Amino acid sequence: RMYESYSKLYLELKEKAQLAAENREKTLEEVKTRMQSWRTVMQRLIDRVNLEYKRIMNQTLAAGEVRLANANDIELAGLEILVGFKGGKPVALDSHTQSGGERTTATMSFLLALQQHVMSPFRAVDEYDIHMDPKNREMIAQLLLSMIQEATAQYVVITPSQITFARENANIITVQNVEGKSVVKEVA
Repeated sequence: RMYESYSKLYLELKEKAQLAAENREKTLEEVKTRMQSWRTVMQRLIDRVNLEYKRIMNQTLAAGEVRLANANDIELAGLEILVGFKGGKPVALDSHTQSGGERTTATMSFLLALQQHVMSPFRAVDEYDIHMDPKNREMIAQLLLSMIQEATAQYVVITPSQITFARENANIITVQNVEGKSVVKEVA
């Protein structure tokens, strides 16, 4: 009787273990399928962003590339942004290799490229030019304006710098701190 009871329990546990193993295999296969789908979608998006990024970087007289790093491990996956200025070979964007203005130019170029693939009724860009020299500031401002002209979204651009551009269909408002009070003026 005890043997029958244990034998029955053993068979039940064996059946449950078999079912658990089958469910595990199905789940692993589903994860594998979803990972492949994720990689495909991400790679397509990165490829499109990369083309736009290269085009924008070319306009800034630089070279660059965006690629998906560690695509086989979703926990470690990320973007790798490469940049090359003044004819240099593109290298990873980091705080030690490029100047502040170069990093800002590369970052703004990436954000502008990425924004082409994100649906939004408006976009905000805050103090993008804070670490830029006048030449790069003007170049990125012109790039930003040309993208704004082509976009269906509205842009809010905030800068502490002197505004050196004016365009049709642009409302330019200045806010200045004068003797502790905000003074708002519509420029254009």
